[in-house]
Amino acid sequence: MVASPFTGRFIGGGAMPASRETISMPILPIKGILFPGAKTRLRIEDPAHKLMITYCIQQDTALCVCKERIGDDLGSTDHDIEPSNIGTSARVLQVQETEDGAMDLELTGISRISLLSYRHGNKYMVGQFKYLPDLDDSVPTLLIDEATALSSEIWSFVRTERTRLQLPTEPEALSYWIAAHVPLPVESQQELLELRTTRTRLAKEVSILRMMMDRMRTEQTS
Repeated sequence: MVASPFTGRFIGGGAMPASRETISMPILPIKGILFPGAKTRLRIEDPAHKLMITYCIQQDTALCVCKERIGDDLGSTDHDIEPSNIGTSARVLQVQETEDGAMDLELTGISRISLLSYRHGNKYMVGQFKYLPDLDDSVPTLLIDEATALSSEIWSFVRTERTRLQLPTEPEALSYWIAAHVPLPVESQQELLELRTTRTRLAKEVSILRMMMDRMRTEQTS
């Protein structure tokens, strides 16, 4: 847990309670994707979103971080930001108020969630969600081993410092780690987030990693 310079309290914490069928939480639409187990840093300048973050800290509650959809994505004529149907519950790890009044945040993703409904409140969006764990599916050991080996090899190509890579050993966590670290368009990352089985996600990622590795080897020898 991390001390918050904004409140002087310790914020963030453990996993979301899995026993509740649905849960209500504020919605923070962003341009990127936050995966379960991953962390991200954001600067919040919008007054409504700053109010939402303050609420989450004071109430020690989670929020939904999801990819934003804007205007044309919805086939509408306006440009109102709306949430994607699949996102990630998140906790605020740290927040720092800047000199110009913005908030610098560090968030950690907890669980994948599905949007059931939402409303525009007085200041920000609030939604009803259900947890969306991966469906039970056996993951072949060979698939896990190949995903791990390719990730390690690509890491050694792109990282200049000699830091040892600590990959998750649990298949679902590994699949989300790869999704968060492979340089992909946001739409492709959203597709990975929405896949319902770990096996399918890892298989798609292995295919992507193979192509990346082939390209890197070609560039290295040319």
